[in-house]
Amino acid sequence: MPTGIVGLDTMMNGGPWEGDSILLTGASGSGKSVLASQFIWHGLTRGERAVIAVFEESVDQYLARATELGFKLSECVRKGTLEVLSLRRLDLSVDEILREIERAVTRLDAQRLLIDSLTGFEISLAAHFRADLAEALYRTISFVTRTHPRVTTLMTVENTEAFTDLRFSPHAISFLTDDLIIQRFVELDGELRRVIAVAKMRGSKHSAAFHLYEITDSGLQIGKALSDYRGIITGIPVRTKTARTPRRRPQRPRRRREGS
Repeated sequence: MPTGIVGLDTMMNGGPWEGDSILLTGASGSGKSVLASQFIWHGLTRGERAVIAVFEESVDQYLARATELGFKLSECVRKGTLEVLSLRRLDLSVDEILREIERAVTRLDAQRLLIDSLTGFEISLAAHFRADLAEALYRTISFVTRTHPRVTTLMTVENTEAFTDLRFSPHAISFLTDDLIIQRFVELDGELRRVIAVAKMRGSKHSAAFHLYEITDSGLQIGKALSDYRGIITGIPVRTKTARTPRRRPQRPRRRREGS
């Protein structure tokens, strides 16, 4: 199931498998929501149906931001091929929120589901329900996979850990997912740049390289692999290869011809 982001699909050996659960983790401003919207929009252009659950903004705000990127999600809502749920209420339990998502997936017989984001999901819960988040997500993913095996689920989560900490999800839920994509900032040649990598894909080969990417007016554009750098995970990569000037062969002195 292609994501619609050409470079990312290449990194994922064609894209995630249909029915996979995908966790996308990255720092604030790394472009998680842009990638997620692009994933949903690409499915809609293929004639699929989708559900989006948003927790950090209203439905109107989410749709307006997608429109600015050229993703016409509002039109799909009017056509009935997309349902966007705003679940920012602070008095719901985990099960109540997830039940709303499950019902929407069933109503539309959706092929793609986006939860954006788990960080906002946790904040939206009443405090005494937050400890149940990982268990409830496990039940939900299991339910969706069992009852709707064609649904591919993408979840975003904000990672505020230090560069050197390899704990990809502050919710310790990465083990629940089939695929794990990480986004992060690095300092490269004195500039702040964004990089992306596929950390895990169950049942499929994938690229392990970090790639540069940019957020453009039309979504994410994946750039070259940082094969000439080491220490990318630290946030301050160091170049490992330098261009060398080819050595010139020393010229031999010409022999003087007799009589010259």
